Amino acid sequence: MKGLFPALLALCAFLLLAACSPGGGDPSRNLPDVAALQQAFVGAVERAVPAVVNIRTVTRYPLRGPSGPRSGREEIQDYLRDMLEENGGFRENSLGSGVIVGEDGLIVTNEHVILDADEIVVRLADRSEYRAKVIGADSRTDIALLRIQPSRKLPVVVLGDSSRLRVGEWAIAVGNPFGLESTVTVGVISATGRTDPGNDSVSELIQTDASINPGNSGGPLLNTRGEVIGINSSMVSAGQGIGFAIPINTVLAIEEELARSGTVRRGWLGVGIQPLTGDLAESFGARGEAGVLVNRVFPDSPASAGGLRGGDIVIAFNGAAVKGVKEFQKQVASASPGDPVTLEILREGKRMSARAVVAEMDAPAPRRASKKVPLDPWGLYVTGIPRKVLRGMEIEGGVEVATADPSGPAGRGGVREGDILLRINREPVTGIAAYRKILAKLPAGKMVSVLVLREGGQMYLAFRNKDR
Repeated sequence: MKGLFPALLALCAFLLLAACSPGGGDPSRNLPDVAALQQAFVGAVERAVPAVVNIRTVTRYPLRGPSGPRSGREEIQDYLRDMLEENGGFRENSLGSGVIVGEDGLIVTNEHVILDADEIVVRLADRSEYRAKVIGADSRTDIALLRIQPSRKLPVVVLGDSSRLRVGEWAIAVGNPFGLESTVTVGVISATGRTDPGNDSVSELIQTDASINPGNSGGPLLNTRGEVIGINSSMVSAGQGIGFAIPINTVLAIEEELARSGTVRRGWLGVGIQPLTGDLAESFGARGEAGVLVNRVFPDSPASAGGLRGGDIVIAFNGAAVKGVKEFQKQVASASPGDPVTLEILREGKRMSARAVVAEMDAPAPRRASKKVPLDPWGLYVTGIPRKVLRGMEIEGGVEVATADPSGPAGRGGVREGDILLRINREPVTGIAAYRKILAKLPAGKMVSVLVLREGGQMYLAFRNKDR
């Protein structure tokens, strides 16, 4: 019922606008329009739902500690665990959604839906179930490709063109939130070209206010023709009506590579870049120019071999203009490893060219879901830092954020995994004990300031402490 509320509001708004238009005073004149709109939603859903699947995963976590002498109580606990779970571990189940893109059993979903899964079960619309295997997965775009072995040809989704989306168009999200199969919610395209702050991907996302909840991940975002324009991926849990979907054009490109090789190869140059502001352009003798500013060149990288330097301004990549950071990242990532590329640069106000051979971007480190980690009242799990490391970093103390819940007080305030907390309300954090002591005495509901060390630089963050 909650999913119907936004749709009812939208329908009321439609009727109000119709009533305000010329001739809107005649209700009978507007009824056919409302009926047509309603039928468009119904037709879109009926067209897509047969190709939407439920994905159930099982992840096993070992429970046994180090081997060695066991007390009588521990032996009893081990026996009970073995009775409850034959594999001697803890089973965790999770749910997600997916879409059938091949009638022979090819299914697209989110990478995070099947992350670390030991077992994947796909349930079709007719409630038949199949075990699935992972053909390939790409964490940078959060896309995974699965295959099942059905006994018949399966219905497939109809694919749209996400490059033609316009803000304000209707959007229909289909999935299995909280295990409620084939749930439909309605909204609009709120924005395009968004980036996900929780992912290092350079791909752009669709923002929608169609309700996306846990379990919707991997399901389709539809237009009113029933065409898939995106794959639902995430939501902002701290807000309302802010969900994201991966554009279907991006999904198709990744799907092709995963189906071909099981992985995605991306180009890498080995440069650090930043936006070229007007002030920076003028200070580097490039007033009025567009491009990106190189602030770092990694040793033994393609950029270093090609002669790039810090302070260079890249204005073109293989003849195509560089308009900004995201565009340049896309251009480099889309280049095939081993290919030679030409960069047009500005150096001390002079135009010149540099050639480099693109290397392959390292795959991101495997992401192990930290679902069992106990979080403190700030939504953090912190670890101590060895004294030797502290001396090498030239800091006196601190704790490292190993896990940060984005919806927790600290996560909403901007604290990220990998941050080192140095001070809380100007009080030094010398270690874990000091951190816990400071947290325990902070007044509930009050603003706090935190000094963090992030990527070699320090910054202050402020957020409100959790209420008791």
